[in-house]
Amino acid sequence: MGRITGLSARGTFTVRAKEVVPEGTILTDPRGRFRGRVVRVFGPVAHPYLSVAPRRQLPAEEALSLIGSSLAAEVRRSDG
Repeated sequence: MGRITGLSARGTFTVRAKEVVPEGTILTDPRGRFRGRVVRVFGPVAHPYLSVAPRRQLPAEEALSLIGSSLAAEVRRSDG
């Protein structure tokens, strides 16, 4: 999906994505752990930025250590 490029003062991650995803999309790390939910999509359509709210507020050191990490969109199957 994309890489974490920064951290905002509000505690959200900025992710440079490879494609547009809907707000509310759940993002996971390569191990499948929930890292956050997309709360805003902005920038160019070809390579948008995503504002991602983490599940919980992270300590500064932990949040900063995630910069450069890859995230993937969780795929959900529809029922029916």
